[in-house]
Amino acid sequence: MYFEIDGAKVFAATGGRDFDAARPAVVFLHGSGLDHRFWGGHCDDFAASGYSVLAPDLPGHTNSEGPLLDSIERMAQWLDRVLTQLAAGAVSLVGHSQGCLVALEHAARYPDRLRSLSLIASGLATPVNPALLERAGSEPESAVEMMVSWGFGGRDTSPDDRARAASAIALGRSIMLANAPAALLADLVACNAYRNGQTAARNVRCPSQVILGGQDRMAPREAGLALASGLYGNDGEAGLDIIERSGHMVPLETPEECRRLLQDFISTNNPCNA
Repeated sequence: MYFEIDGAKVFAATGGRDFDAARPAVVFLHGSGLDHRFWGGHCDDFAASGYSVLAPDLPGHTNSEGPLLDSIERMAQWLDRVLTQLAAGAVSLVGHSQGCLVALEHAARYPDRLRSLSLIASGLATPVNPALLERAGSEPESAVEMMVSWGFGGRDTSPDDRARAASAIALGRSIMLANAPAALLADLVACNAYRNGQTAARNVRCPSQVILGGQDRMAPREAGLALASGLYGNDGEAGLDIIERSGHMVPLETPEECRRLLQDFISTNNPCNA
């Protein structure tokens, strides 16, 4: 579906069904240089379960017009304008990587409509390798290859998992190349500059879950554990799941396990009578 925010056209996937503000909503936020296609199967699954689904392309990404947003805080503010314009009520927010930072900041700033928060493959901060930042501006194809190389697991996985990963890698590479260098670089710079994660985590009031990839080399386990600790305090294991055979791209690499964890959590905290 298309709509306008701040005079710019925005695209969002809806799982093949019209967005109905009267129904509980699941909103998916993509990572750096990506777009709505990252969430394809997840959108379809939740839409089939009766939820209204929204997976927007951030401004300046793929089907959404610019201008690009230069900070995680501005992305969170933009998301609030999206949800306000669409009159979304009971919202479950799901973010991956950069999308986690946006979701975390949004949950802390705008708690009223949120029923749950799901954060996949991130930490309280996402520092970016300096070489990746430099190449994102000067050699975008090289930057994409670095992200693909670091982003997927593949060690000690089944042939089916490796085949799925190969397809996911091709999709991720294609999307990031199409969004490079401008959108990819802007996203990485925004992630690298974000410093409010710890404060935001303390201000989250809705039920939250953290899902990590055990083979993640972009958001290491220690960063994910710090995120869980920031959200849950001394009870840092509450709401934390680790999919050991997945890398950073959890929703693409291990989609069935990721969807099961999301469905169980969201249906408990934001039930939908389909």
